Amino acid sequence: MHDRSCLGDRAHAYCLDEIELGPRSTVAQEAYLCTGTHNFEDSTLPLTTAKIAIGADAYIGARAFIMPGVTIGAGAVIGACSLVTKDMPAGEICFGHPCKPVRPRQSRQTSTEQ
Repeated sequence: MHDRSCLGDRAHAYCLDEIELGPRSTVAQEAYLCTGTHNFEDSTLPLTTAKIAIGADAYIGARAFIMPGVTIGAGAVIGACSLVTKDMPAGEICFGHPCKPVRPRQSRQTSTEQ
């Protein structure tokens, strides 16, 4: 966890591999970051793991599920209850089942710009 990153109430960080939360990133309540799964092609179902990386200023909505090996780009927003199976780009609002980029995130204006 980097500076000012946070995990919400009842969020799960299933750490069979590394999970990195970038600066100022937020993982909302009951989100699930899952770094492990099984190789379903193999009849013995061996465990496989992969790192999850959440970029700076990214926001993961409540009850979102992030699969192993996924990177969430800086400033991205992942909507509540989304299933994230692949990398999501920086600066995009993404949601769905499966999660997809939907539109660019608008930056906030400072009080001197308004």
